[in-house]
Amino acid sequence: MRIMIVEDDPVSLALLKKALGKSDPNVITARNGAEAWERFSSEQPRIVISDWMLPNMSGIELCRKIRAGQTKGYTYVIIMTARDRKEDVLAAFDSGADDYVAKPFDIREMNARINTGKRIIQLEDTHQALQRKLIISRTKIRTVFDALPEEIISVDRQLKLDSINKAALKIMQGSYSEIIGQSCCQIIEDAESDFYANTLKQVVKEGFETRGTRTLLDRYKDGGGQEMIKERTIIPVTRDDDVVQTITIVSRDVTDAHRRSEEIRTLNQKLKKISSELIKKNGALEKTLNNLERTQAQMVQSEKMASIGQLAAGVAHEINNPTGFVSSNLKSLGDYQADMNQLIEIYQSLKTELKALPAGSLPATVTDLMTKVEATEQEIDIEFIQEDVNELIDDCREGTERIKKIVEDLKHFAHPGEDKMTETDINKGLESTLNVVYNEIKYKATVVKEFSDIPVVYGFPQQLNQVFMNIMVNAAQAIEKSGEITIRTGLVNDMVEVRISDTGCGISEAHLPKIFDPFFTTKDVGKGTGLGMNIAYNIIKKHNGDIRVESSKGKGTTFVIQLPVYSQPEGEVAVSA
Repeated sequence: MRIMIVEDDPVSLALLKKALGKSDPNVITARNGAEAWERFSSEQPRIVISDWMLPNMSGIELCRKIRAGQTKGYTYVIIMTARDRKEDVLAAFDSGADDYVAKPFDIREMNARINTGKRIIQLEDTHQALQRKLIISRTKIRTVFDALPEEIISVDRQLKLDSINKAALKIMQGSYSEIIGQSCCQIIEDAESDFYANTLKQVVKEGFETRGTRTLLDRYKDGGGQEMIKERTIIPVTRDDDVVQTITIVSRDVTDAHRRSEEIRTLNQKLKKISSELIKKNGALEKTLNNLERTQAQMVQSEKMASIGQLAAGVAHEINNPTGFVSSNLKSLGDYQADMNQLIEIYQSLKTELKALPAGSLPATVTDLMTKVEATEQEIDIEFIQEDVNELIDDCREGTERIKKIVEDLKHFAHPGEDKMTETDINKGLESTLNVVYNEIKYKATVVKEFSDIPVVYGFPQQLNQVFMNIMVNAAQAIEKSGEITIRTGLVNDMVEVRISDTGCGISEAHLPKIFDPFFTTKDVGKGTGLGMNIAYNIIKKHNGDIRVESSKGKGTTFVIQLPVYSQPEGEVAVSA
C-alpha cells in the first residue's frame, strides 16, 4: 500500500521514513504542498501523512484538494501539527482529514494510526468489491427483466410507478424518466381498456392488505377495434418482515394463447420466484454490509483502546518521575524549614536579650541593625510566613499523593490486561474508574458511593472498567445542570450486583428495548457512535453475567449489572487483580 509523507522539516521527515522503512518503495515523500499534490495526482497513494504548515500549500488545503479530486480508491489522510486547540482539531476534520496527530508525535502512536488507516482502506476496498458484485447482479437481473415479453410494472400504495420494463414502456406515453414516479392512472394505454383507470386502485389496495397474488383477465378493444385479452397478474412484493413493499403487475397478451393458461401460470410463478430471490439477495447483502460496518467500528474502537493503553502507560511513567523527585524535595524542604524555624527562634531570643541591655551599651551599628530587623519582621510578617510555609508544604505533599493515585488508577484502567481471566475486585475497579472519569462528572453531579463487602469475581478487570466508564459518562451526560449519581454494590442470589443510578432526563419507553442494539443512539449526529452500550452488553455476556436498564422519562435511569461468583475454570492459572 503506497504511503506519501509531506513534511518540510528534515528531522521529522527522517523520523517518519525510518518508522515506515527507508528502503520501502511504497513510501514517497514531498517537501511542500505543490509537490505533494503533483505526486499525489500521478502516483495515487492510499495514505497521506501531511504536516499542517507547508510552503506553497498548507496540509489543510492539500486535504481539501484530495477530497475534491477523483481517485481510484479512498485515500486516508492524517494531519500532523503542533496546534492543539479545539478549533484547530475541528478545522482539520472539516477539511476532510481522517485523523489528527499532535506534534511532537510518538512513533508507536503514529504506527498504530497508520495501521488503523490501512485496515479502514482494506475494509473500504472490500466494501467497493461487494458493491460492484451487487451492481453486476442487478444488471443481470435488469437484463432478464427487460428481455421478458410480458409488460411488467411495479407501483406503490399511491399507485405511482416504481419500475417498468421495456415491454411495458412501449405501450406507455413518455420516456422512462418521464414515467417513473407518476400515477399509473394518468398514463393512458393505447387501447380502450379501463383497467388502470377503474380497476387498479381496488386491486392494489387489496394486494397490500391480503398479500395475496391475483390474476385478472382484461378484455378490451385496441385502436383498430380488435378484441384483446390481457392477463393481469398482481404480485405483492414483501420485505423480510413480511410487509408488502410494492405491487408488481405483470400483463401478458393471451389473445392467441388463452388456452395455454397453465404455461402462463408456470411462467408467472418463475417470475415471482425471481422477484423473491432478488429481495432475499438484497436482504443478505444489506445484512453483510451492516455486519461489515459493525466490525469496522468495533475494530476502530479496539484500536483506540489499545492506543490509549500505550499512551497512558507512557504518560504515567513520565509523570511518576517528576512527581517522585518533587515529593522527595518536599520532604527535604520540610526538614530545612524546621531547621530554619529553630534558627529564627534562637536569633529572636538573642534580639530580646540585646534589647534588655542598658541604653547606650550597644554600638550604634548593632542598634541600627536591630531596628532594621524589627522593621523587616513587621513588613514581611515573619510569624505568618512560618505558619503558612508549613501549610503550603503539607498541601504540596497532599497534591503529589493525589497525582500518584490518579496515575495509578489511569494505568490500571487503560492497561490492556492479561489474556486470561483474573480475580477482580469490583469495588476497587469502580473507585479506579471514578478517578478516571471524575472530570466528566464533577461539574454535573454529586457521587454517592454505597459499597458493600462483596467477594471477588473472575473476569477481565479492564473490560469491566470500560463498562463502568460508559455507564458513568452516559449518566453525567443525561444530567442537564446538576444532579446525583449513586453507585451501589452488593451480593444478590450469589451474584455480585452493581447498580449505577442517575437523576437525569431518563430514557423513553420506546427506546428502552433498543438501548443495547448496535449503532442505536439518542444523541445528536456526530456525538455518539451507538456502540458504547452494545460493547458493554457484549462484555457482560462474555463474563456470563447480566445487564439491564430501568428508566422512566424525566425520572432518571438505573443500570443493573450482575456478575457470577465462581471459581476459576480448570486448567487456568489465576493472576491476582
